[in-house]
Amino acid sequence: MSQQAFQSLLFRMIAEPAFRDGVRAQKPFPPRIELTEREHRRLRRLADDPGLDINRTLHKGFRLGKLRALLPMTCQLLGARRLSRELSRFWIERPPSSFSFLPEALDFCDYLKRRRLRMRYLPDILAYECTVLELEQAGQAMPGAIEQRNVSFEYDPGTLLSALVRGERPGDLPPHATHASATRLPDGRIRWHLQIERGVSRPPASPPGPAG
Repeated sequence: MSQQAFQSLLFRMIAEPAFRDGVRAQKPFPPRIELTEREHRRLRRLADDPGLDINRTLHKGFRLGKLRALLPMTCQLLGARRLSRELSRFWIERPPSSFSFLPEALDFCDYLKRRRLRMRYLPDILAYECTVLELEQAGQAMPGAIEQRNVSFEYDPGTLLSALVRGERPGDLPPHATHASATRLPDGRIRWHLQIERGVSRPPASPPGPAG
């Protein structure tokens, strides 16, 4: 138990600058944390170790890389500068608690939805990528089960997603309300079916899933 508590606190010092500052300032550790006196002293010393800054930089870069892999179109649409700002705010609001990146990507989607950024196409891209991740998470919880989600788009998802997959910024797309259902099949593939608001139903070419 003591070693697990030590590793948990060390992880927090790497991931949470405010927590590390508290350890540096000799603030007490969280209650109910079982540490030996030696581990107490070691954590205090590590809080002042410049090497911890290197670990934090590496950890932050790794987290950013995983979010880019899981939410590639959201990150592309935000652009590097705005993505950096939003991630900084998000990581302050929701410090990491583990190395499981799928829940963090879903939390980032929820955070962006709450932010209500005035960015055209962002709600549609969030709806798409969040749905893909939710189905992936459901598949991890119940392998082989069939799961389905319903999604609404303001713009034609085929045109919008295709532009982003090609690495292009979408042009001036006209509104094209579309309802879609996404089904995760037992083999892990996701099948999409679109329903145009005027009533014309069509199965689209399979949109891309999350990067591995």
